[in-house]
Amino acid sequence: MNRMMLIEDEPPILHMIKGMIESSPQGFVVSHTAFNGAKALKMLEDGAKPDLIVTDIRMPVMDGLQFMRELSERGYEIPCIIMSGYSDFNYAREALQQNAWDYLLKPLKEDHLEQALAKASVMLRKRKSKAERAYMKRALQLADDFGEEQPANPGYLHYQLLLIRRGSYRTGAWEDRLSSLGDFYRRWDDDAMEAAISPEWKADPVWWISGWASNERIVVRALMDPQSGAVHREVAESMLATWASHAETDEGAVNMAVSVSVTEERLAVTLRTLREALARETRFGESRVWMQGDMRRPGFVLSSELDQACRSLAHSADYETFEKAMQGWVREWRKEGYGQPEVESLFAAIVRSFQTYWPKEIASTIAAFGANELVSGCRTLDEAVKQFCGYMKEGYAALVKNRPDRSAKDLMEDVRRYLDEHLMEPIGSDKLQLVFGYNKTYISNVFSEVFGMPPGKYLSKLRIDKAIVLIFERPELSLRQIAELVGYEDSLYFSKVFKNATGLSPREYKERREKDGHSGGI
Repeated sequence: MNRMMLIEDEPPILHMIKGMIESSPQGFVVSHTAFNGAKALKMLEDGAKPDLIVTDIRMPVMDGLQFMRELSERGYEIPCIIMSGYSDFNYAREALQQNAWDYLLKPLKEDHLEQALAKASVMLRKRKSKAERAYMKRALQLADDFGEEQPANPGYLHYQLLLIRRGSYRTGAWEDRLSSLGDFYRRWDDDAMEAAISPEWKADPVWWISGWASNERIVVRALMDPQSGAVHREVAESMLATWASHAETDEGAVNMAVSVSVTEERLAVTLRTLREALARETRFGESRVWMQGDMRRPGFVLSSELDQACRSLAHSADYETFEKAMQGWVREWRKEGYGQPEVESLFAAIVRSFQTYWPKEIASTIAAFGANELVSGCRTLDEAVKQFCGYMKEGYAALVKNRPDRSAKDLMEDVRRYLDEHLMEPIGSDKLQLVFGYNKTYISNVFSEVFGMPPGKYLSKLRIDKAIVLIFERPELSLRQIAELVGYEDSLYFSKVFKNATGLSPREYKERREKDGHSGGI
């Protein structure tokens, strides 16, 4: 039920309108009435909290226009519907310029009032949902620092979480916008996702929230009955199958983790539990459901045989021998059912072994290796192995050549210049390969040797440096606008990347630097 304040200076008309409003099926109750704007302001100062205000324009003591100006000056953000007669149209126009939400012509017609109340009901429902969503983001410890959403506690005692992820797990430690999967949720219609929700969910409030990585979505459901209302495995698998069917086959698998009933205080830690579980359970090309409480897979342990094999291969400059060894290992990994986390651990162990036994000047060519960055862009085990072999092949080439030749360094200068000039664009490793005509693994490998970091990390640094300049040179820009100007469509992700780079969130950084009187970079 939405609360309304009605302001009208003629008592008979006030009572007539009050009756029309409360007889409407739109769910409004007139909780406060006043005969002028001054009295209405006093009610607000005394604690009245209406969701909507309907006010006449011409009234004694304080008219509707002055009332709306006072509302704005005192920081009240309550939508107002104004009422006026034909002869008051100029007043109505001024009220609309004062951000009045809607306009009604007097004498009121019941159908016109009903239309206005219907629109107001939809607006307030969306506003309430947005405020509750902001509250849930904070409870999940996912809130950004842009301050554009005012949180409102939904007030429920129990919740259930679903974590939905398209494609591979990403640690968040690298610029996942370089991945072609990064814009998956911009292509997946939210309406299609919500349509797949189980009918038993329809009666309960549900909030959709972006996750830590761009390919994750979180569904928070308020449980009206925590004992019997929680989603179980069969229902979860049915929803997962529907969601997976809405995606193109080349976009990777859909994985989902489902929590038990939890209180608000446990939301954040439960979300971390679900994410860790999905990371452990990810299989290349498989869509899976993990229920909180399922048995967890054991962690990967490097066998002594594999460690010894890596040492032997590291002493050899023969890439073909390494490639044949990898093909043999893959057959064993496939038998064991290794998924993404095991493969990442294996690749990282192999690289560490090679870094130990290769000459220092050669080991530097693979020093910037990030297993998650390489593997999370692959949809199959064979693709992951192919990418890894391409990565290691460049290290073997360096063993023979000892260092990149001058032409390779010139190429990397061109790559760097390209990143400098296109930092606002969604540049990925595939794009660099297309632009420069060289294998993307080779580009990443040599770029890391020349500049001390891979292209993705270099691009992220460029964007953060540019953001810092904009914070101080363009004070009229909001932090959300700054995020977009440096190539981040997701303001939450921009805030996290910025904080990783500077130790402060964008808002904290701006306030700290303004306080200290600085205007430079990090």
